[in-house]
Amino acid sequence: MSCTTLVRPAVTRRLLGFGAIGALALGGMVIAAGPAQADPEPSTVLVTAEEVSSFGTPTEVALTDHYLFVEVRSASGSQVIWRDRVDPAAVWSTELGGAPLVGELVAAEVDVVQIDQGDTNLIAWARDGGGSRSTATSTTLGAGAQYLAVRQGSSAVVQPVTAPTDTLTVPASFDGDSRGVALAGDDVVVMDDQFTLTRYDIVTGGVLEQRPEVCSSDFNGFAVVDDADERFTVLACREGGLLLDLEEVYRDYKVLEPGGGASTRVPVQLGPGVVVGEYSYDYGYATGAEGVFGGVTRSLAVPSDGNTNLPEFDLDDAGTTVAYVDAADDVRAVDLTSIASPVATEPTDSRAPRVDRLSIGAEWISGMPGHASDPDYTVAASASDDGDVYFRPSGLARVELRYRQKLVHEDTFGDHVVVLGDTADVTSPQGSTTCWSARATDNAGNVGTWTAYGESEQCITIGRNG
Repeated sequence: MSCTTLVRPAVTRRLLGFGAIGALALGGMVIAAGPAQADPEPSTVLVTAEEVSSFGTPTEVALTDHYLFVEVRSASGSQVIWRDRVDPAAVWSTELGGAPLVGELVAAEVDVVQIDQGDTNLIAWARDGGGSRSTATSTTLGAGAQYLAVRQGSSAVVQPVTAPTDTLTVPASFDGDSRGVALAGDDVVVMDDQFTLTRYDIVTGGVLEQRPEVCSSDFNGFAVVDDADERFTVLACREGGLLLDLEEVYRDYKVLEPGGGASTRVPVQLGPGVVVGEYSYDYGYATGAEGVFGGVTRSLAVPSDGNTNLPEFDLDDAGTTVAYVDAADDVRAVDLTSIASPVATEPTDSRAPRVDRLSIGAEWISGMPGHASDPDYTVAASASDDGDVYFRPSGLARVELRYRQKLVHEDTFGDHVVVLGDTADVTSPQGSTTCWSARATDNAGNVGTWTAYGESEQCITIGRNG
């Protein structure tokens, strides 16, 4: 009987010089109900409501490494104002790229802002002297601000931010008209109608990653791609948020998952070693930042919309600061570097594999446990490698069998004899008793103990003729 070995599939991957997108880890810890009611993570005020009162009342915020975008609402409607994030003397502007920023804030990345203007979205940017263009409301602005994706029927069409040129078209399935595709640098991640998650290289069109049925089969209809960086993807499944590692250092792991399960109504955002999103607890919903890989969880003082419970928050390009509008209409920021967990580039596996089963296939004598009538029989063992918490196991390297034997009329067993492999066809002498055990070794060199799955060994006695 052969053993199942977890083998990492071959994935061709190039490292891009794209430092704005932070890596994210799998393996979040379960959040108890308590954090939702605890004091929120300390924050600093970026903008007071009074500071921008001449424009309106802050309602949403989007943060990049260099710019701060705030949606304000007044009697005349909504508009977006922006200023330099690092220059305290910078003045607010209501235009970018020659376009007035009228409408509701959708997203901002690097030097690009996306605004909902009703029937269309406005994309405006500061690079190369600035510019703007209109696009469909079913548009996702990619992290890194190199590309955007427009959802068209059962496809996602990827275009450069600054030009309506179709660069890549891929099959995709969407939840409504605003979720289901994520872009990071020159990667696009989508879910198709068969619930297969695929990551494409936008430049070459090549497939970098493909995983069928990433959420459990019972809930595939609720599988939605929420966010991605150049290594990790976060999904909203009916049973909770799920993080996937392209490099397969970390195992797939649920995040923001207290007893009630993760909310799937609000996109989750990734940062370096942290995930931010809404989670449920016993009596409601809250917004939390979770340091994954066994890191800590902190609640954020993000007010929920009275009708939809959708929190409003945004991570900057580096993914280390989250901004939100608080209950007093002030714009606040939280530094997440103390929450984030380190991100590993190589897996660790210090746990030895275990024997799951050892069986002896023989013609057993009825009423005589452990006795067989035929000296010819088969021994088979199976094992599994769990690996360390959060990390994918290194996989099984080999399984070994061993036996010790006592011949008829002898009082003691002989020395153990090792048999390589997980199966053995055996012929034992008449009247002998042979005791078997097995052990496994993984690819990290961890050697398990000799066992017969919960017992030290399993024995067979061959009945004597006559």
